Amino acid sequence: MERATLSPACWTASGPVGPRCIALLRRVRASGDAYTLIRNVDRDAVVKALAAGFVAWVGRSRDVVRLTARGAEYLDRLARVE
Repeated sequence: MERATLSPACWTASGPVGPRCIALLRRVRASGDAYTLIRNVDRDAVVKALAAGFVAWVGRSRDVVRLTARGAEYLDRLARVE
């Protein structure tokens, strides 16, 4: 069984996630358990990250996200340049 490969240009229904989304994922990972959206660019990038399944909302708040297992796997693959 072959593993599906993830490229830096991971696609959502609205197009590739892009560098802003990847930067958001890195900030979410660096923050630990949860990341509070502060910047406007974070709010733009979170839409694509949610669509790709890379982050999820924490509780009812629409200001705090966490990295999902899929998001962590994507960042790991990017780091290994797979």
